[in-house]
Amino acid sequence: MNTPQQHHEDPGSRSPSFPILQGAIPYHRFTIAWVCALHIERAAALAMLDETFESAPVLVPSLDVNTYTLGRIAQQYIVIACLPESQYGTNNAAIVLTNLTRTFSSVRMALMVGVGGGVPGRTDMRLGDVVVGTRVMQYDMGKISDRGLLQRTAVARVIHPLLGTAVSSLRSDHELQPGRLLQILRNGLRKLPQYCQPSTPDRLFLTTYQHELSEDSCDTCDETKLVIRIKRPSEDFVIHYGAIASGNQVMKNSTARDEIARELDVVCFEMEAAGLMDVLPCLPIRGICDYSDSHKSKEWQKYAAATAAAYARAFVETLRVTSLQESVSRDYASRAQGQ
Repeated sequence: MNTPQQHHEDPGSRSPSFPILQGAIPYHRFTIAWVCALHIERAAALAMLDETFESAPVLVPSLDVNTYTLGRIAQQYIVIACLPESQYGTNNAAIVLTNLTRTFSSVRMALMVGVGGGVPGRTDMRLGDVVVGTRVMQYDMGKISDRGLLQRTAVARVIHPLLGTAVSSLRSDHELQPGRLLQILRNGLRKLPQYCQPSTPDRLFLTTYQHELSEDSCDTCDETKLVIRIKRPSEDFVIHYGAIASGNQVMKNSTARDEIARELDVVCFEMEAAGLMDVLPCLPIRGICDYSDSHKSKEWQKYAAATAAAYARAFVETLRVTSLQESVSRDYASRAQGQ
């Protein structure tokens, strides 16, 4: 699955209509943006596609530095874009999606799909579970008081009704067919076997116990400080629905995690979603790879990226084509008449 070739053009030379390339899918068919921050998240996204379009060159404005992969899931056409290497955070995510919407003006919604840090205790959350963000809070936005404390001023961003109704529909479908998401995951893992659930134990330590800084892994950490949890009857990942805290720093402090989680009523921390919510209707989907504490490691990242991508695919399958295409078709027709 190769990324299609890109051709840059002068912004002033662009046609006002959607480009239709010889033997290619017309641009106005692409209505969903799938945004990733890490290369492993992009790989997981590609594994969920039914088809990629490799031969069609992507015509992009000269100022758009994104690299795109065009694909299809069921009857929906997807544009996948990944943030530049080692450039994370809300601002970089906003730039990527803004450029995408200039090149693909038919895109009507975005999925921010990847890994995140969980907030344990509020729900029975385990590594590899998925959090679907129904609300996003930028937790590092605010003002410093005269006492030197951050007073958070961010306003909650609630997902668009089009996304919310699809989330509700998929949630109901999951009740009736609980094995569907697991089957989607298994299908994707056939393409990426290295993204299977790792052998590294799922360890949750007490909030007051910090990681042994001399070691990368938790093998030498004090196991008497582990939180005792009942083993799940199966290894299926669980979907959680709730608010996501989004900011420009990696959360690695369990005390700060719990304080912010109580204040904002969030179940997950991540670094990009707040930058996308004002660009397009956006649904954040995060696979839990750690517990937002000092015991952070990368062993669960690939599996968490895969579970998030599996949910994203199921979500796309739930969407009605007409709900996304109606406004695009009207826009396309009006532009064609104006030529």
